[in-house]
Formats: sequence, structure tokens, C-alpha cells
Amino acid sequence: MSIATRTDTQSPVLHVADSHDLIRVHGARVNNLKDISIEIPKRRLTVFTGVSGSGKSSLVFGTIAAESQRLINETYSAFVQGFMPTLARPEVDVLEGLTTAISVDQQRMGGDARSTVGTATDSGAMLRILFSRLGQPHIGSPSAFAFNVASVRASGGITIERGARKTVKATFSRTGGMCPRCEGRGSVTDIDLSQLYDDSKSLGEGALTIPGYSMDGWYGRIFSGCGFLDPDKPIRKFTKKELHDLLHKAPTKIKVDGINLTYEGLIPKIQKSMLSKDVDALQSHVRAFVERAVTFATCPECDGTRLSEAARSSKIKGSTSPRPARCRSATSPSGSAASTSRRWLRCSPRCSTPSTRSSRSASATSRSTGRRARCRAARRSAPR
Repeated sequence: MSIATRTDTQSPVLHVADSHDLIRVHGARVNNLKDISIEIPKRRLTVFTGVSGSGKSSLVFGTIAAESQRLINETYSAFVQGFMPTLARPEVDVLEGLTTAISVDQQRMGGDARSTVGTATDSGAMLRILFSRLGQPHIGSPSAFAFNVASVRASGGITIERGARKTVKATFSRTGGMCPRCEGRGSVTDIDLSQLYDDSKSLGEGALTIPGYSMDGWYGRIFSGCGFLDPDKPIRKFTKKELHDLLHKAPTKIKVDGINLTYEGLIPKIQKSMLSKDVDALQSHVRAFVERAVTFATCPECDGTRLSEAARSSKIKGSTSPRPARCRSATSPSGSAASTSRRWLRCSPRCSTPSTRSSRSASATSRSTGRRARCRAARRSAPR
């Protein structure tokens, strides 16, 4: 692979970065490119602009990045290349000066309302490990400091197949750092019910004003065949149970005209389909409905930190290193130096915690060391 250099040697060098090598493209014909020739300076930020369909992606991704990836794949062994996709050579006459290219997707990064820079770059995971090691008080594993991991508790019976089968009861728990009130979002929502439906109308008359909730499609069949409420009665005349089933009922399997469907209340369905996503990622009419019907406020329990109370109370210690697990207090709770713990005496020599051994223990250790030294000297001096 040759190295392309700057051809306009007559013009003065305005910046030290302009003297570096170039990426030279000549006769690019990928997709809608028509014999495009260009020289791109290395170690400089180059921006490609143009109207939609002008060939920006074809030049950057389809030509330069594709050829760079193809050259990298050729460095692998034939066995490894057999498991990799076959990349065709881009339609270009000359493509010189390529180095390793890092291609970043043009699509939006997937994620929900809990996604942050820390979760996308995994730096949050490293901080969780740090807090779980040095946090005081210690509350659990790194998941206990994660605002996107909920606490889980379960219990049940397990069967041990060893000799005679034996069934025992077991429990399982996982401590997560998610705030139970806001579910790790940092804010709580208050939905204006008047923006969801017109209570003077029935469901069959089009009482729902939520975007996409039309009675002409599947929603009409679900409300008509669920049996939880009367679709021909105005909503203001619903009983408490009917209103609860309309707004808050948990997902329930139903069968309508021989088809298995799932019925779910309006509020949990809106929270899953609209509020769990980034507002900017919603369509314009859906975003307008969310801004009109939903009020966001800081979570009163976590104060917007997204963490549970245990995770918020934990703090990082100062400059002192944590004491090793084997270390114990050198003296008894009463403070007597004579009751020195033997476990402390066996502590790792790398322990930086200062020792407070009693003088009796120190002198005994000194006499034992002296006897071993005299025995070794006697064995070396003895005739063979």
C-alpha cells in the first residue's frame, strides 16, 4: 500500500498538520458517485456536507471505510476469514494512503430513558465496581449501585437428586440500586386523564384521544371482546372496577373471535410505548401528546439520583486503604493488650495497618526467631 503525499507543493504550508500524508481517492463510482476524485488530509477534521443523496455516505462509508476494512480482513488467516463476511472491492480507480478506519454508525444509539453516557461507554460499570469495593457502608455487589438494576427476591423448592431425592426450600435475592419509586428514571410522571379520553363519550363513539388508539383496528376488537367493560357506556358512568380495568389493569390474556390477544390498561401501556423512550425519538404528533398530557417532576424519594436509599447512603472512603479481610482488632473489646488475637498475628505481611501487639507477644516472637537462627547456624557448622 503506497502512501499518498500532497500534490500542491507550490502553496505554502499554513499549519503543521497540512504537511502530513493524504488519503487520495480517484475515480470513485460507488452507488451514485460519478468519477469523484478527492484528496483528504490526515490528522485533520474533514466534514462532508451536501444534500440528501449527494453521495456523502457512499464516499465515506461505501468507499474509504469499506476498503480499509477489507484490507484489515486480508491480514487474518484463511481459517479466520472463513468466518467473516466477504467484502467486495469498491469501485474506484485509485485509493491510496489508507490506515485503520473506525466506522461509527449513522443511526441513533439504541436505549431507553435510563441510558446515559456512563451506561453507553461502560464507565458506569467501572464506577459501580469502585463503589462496591470502597463504599462505606458496604451494601452488596456492583449491581447494588446500578440505577438500571432492580432488587429481586424469590423463594421456592428445589429438588436435590443425590441418592434419595430431597426437596428443600431455597431463597434467592439480588440487591439492585434502582429507585423503586421512579424505576431508575430520576423523575415521576403525572398523567392528565382528560387528555386520554373524553368521559362524555363511550369507547365505541371514539372517546380515546391517544394517538394511534383507533377503535377501527385491533384496539376496537380488544375493548369490545375483553368483557371487562361496556364499550357502549360513557366513561363517566363507569364503575370503579371498570375505570380501574380501563386505566390500570395488568396485562391479561384474552381471546377475541378465536384469536389470542393481550389486554392491558391505558396507563401502563402508555408508559411502555411512549414514556420509556427518549422524548426526542418519538414522532412529532406523539411527542406533542406526551408534552400535553404528561407532567414530569423530580422523584421525591431519590431526588433525581435514580438510586435507592442504600446506594445513596454509601460513600467512598478517604485516602486510607481498606483493611484486609483477615485483620481484626489487636485488642479485646475491653482494651486489654494481653488478649491479643492470634488471627491478627497471622495477618498478611503486606497489611499496612499498624500492629499493637503486646510486649509479651513481641518478646516471645523475638525469642522464637533467635532459637531458629541458632539452630540453623549449628547445622551449618556441624562436621559432615
